[in-house]
Amino acid sequence: MDMPIVTPERVSFPPDLQRLGIVPGAKIDIRDLDTIRRQRHVDVFLYFEEELARESTLGEDLQEYSDVPELERPFIRMDAFLQFATESDPLFTKRLDELPLIIEIIAYGELASDGEQKPAPYVKGLMPFLDELAMEEFPIAS
Repeated sequence: MDMPIVTPERVSFPPDLQRLGIVPGAKIDIRDLDTIRRQRHVDVFLYFEEELARESTLGEDLQEYSDVPELERPFIRMDAFLQFATESDPLFTKRLDELPLIIEIIAYGELASDGEQKPAPYVKGLMPFLDELAMEEFPIAS
């Protein structure tokens, strides 16, 4: 597999994504982000580790984890995650109605494989942690 060439990540996003609310720090339901991904042809990479998401670039991570199977990495393409989740749990989509997965937007960049003319845009997002999901599900009364 050819290693992707990655243009530098940035926290400045193209205006068309900004108009859709895709800006650093935005928190977006994974279903809405998937719709944007499909309509705008933007790859989305979900990170499970906050420090990795904030301190490294996707290019560095793809290189470092190139020998690790996709489902075992601390990040995953959102389409692969959703496919795995729905295959593992046929009620996954229904469960998102009860407990939405809110993704925090971290960065924007572009990927190009050898031989591709135009780099593909991507967004890097951070998955919520399990303790955050529990807190959102059962808010503490004040």
